[in-house]
Amino acid sequence: MIQLTPNDLPVGHPLPWSLLDGDGNLVLGSGSVIPDARDLALVFRHGVLCRAGNGSDSDDGDHSGDTDADTGARAMPGPLGLQVGTLLHIKHEGESARAAASRLIGFIEQGLFVTWPQLGGRDLPLQAGDTVLLRGFSGQAIHSFTSTITAVCRSPFRYLVLSAPTNLHATPVRKAARVPTRLAAYLTEPPEDDDGDHGVSVAVRAGTARLALLSDLSTGGALVQTTAPSPAPGSRVRLRFQLRAASFDSEVIVDGWVRAAPGAIGQEDGDFPAFGVAFDLLAEREMALLQCYIYEQLLSTTRLPL
Repeated sequence: MIQLTPNDLPVGHPLPWSLLDGDGNLVLGSGSVIPDARDLALVFRHGVLCRAGNGSDSDDGDHSGDTDADTGARAMPGPLGLQVGTLLHIKHEGESARAAASRLIGFIEQGLFVTWPQLGGRDLPLQAGDTVLLRGFSGQAIHSFTSTITAVCRSPFRYLVLSAPTNLHATPVRKAARVPTRLAAYLTEPPEDDDGDHGVSVAVRAGTARLALLSDLSTGGALVQTTAPSPAPGSRVRLRFQLRAASFDSEVIVDGWVRAAPGAIGQEDGDFPAFGVAFDLLAEREMALLQCYIYEQLLSTTRLPL
């Protein structure tokens, strides 16, 4: 990844590439517009910003399969309750680097078949006999475990055969799980006529959409930081943002209401006030995307076994 400075970003014009944080997580998608200098300061407020080093605005994501792998027919659960298609995070034993992404594609006698792990669009260097640490979400818990690579297969495609999981550790996930984030979003008032994305797009072009930063996210709401005074508690708002889930960047639009006045959350910032937004009942698509994103963030932060 290439680290950026504020002078690298074209204020008032569409971004030529996606903005990523220091860990490669998506902050703001390519084509988005940073309206002015205060918005620029906001996106740099919580750390460095980068872009993919090979010129592609999406190559730093986890390319481990498409979304249909999660929504198609599933086999019976395998070891630890993990199902075929489950996203797995994999790294070498003893390494502290970011984990690569893979998917469970089968199992036999408690052994696992997984796609070749990739990190930043590149294959993780692995060979038979290596011990690897893995994480996966079963629906109730994030499971961390150790396996040994028993075979490296290249036909009909590249995949790995792993031994039965050992050194098991499970971290239960509550239904209303929250994760720290650094997602840039556009904040507007919901239009009286429900014209969906069109209304937000018009507001962005007209300059009436304010840039905001989501620093905490769940399926029930978010903590929002803005470049302008906070809306009054009870105000209706609409958020549009992009998130990277199941290897793809997807746009999400949610409506909600402001639930806390400035300074009432314990994250005061004189330059960029923060307030809470409680989401309305989410549509099926938005719920699925948020859940997938949240679980993947939890996978990234759950401690692997030592």
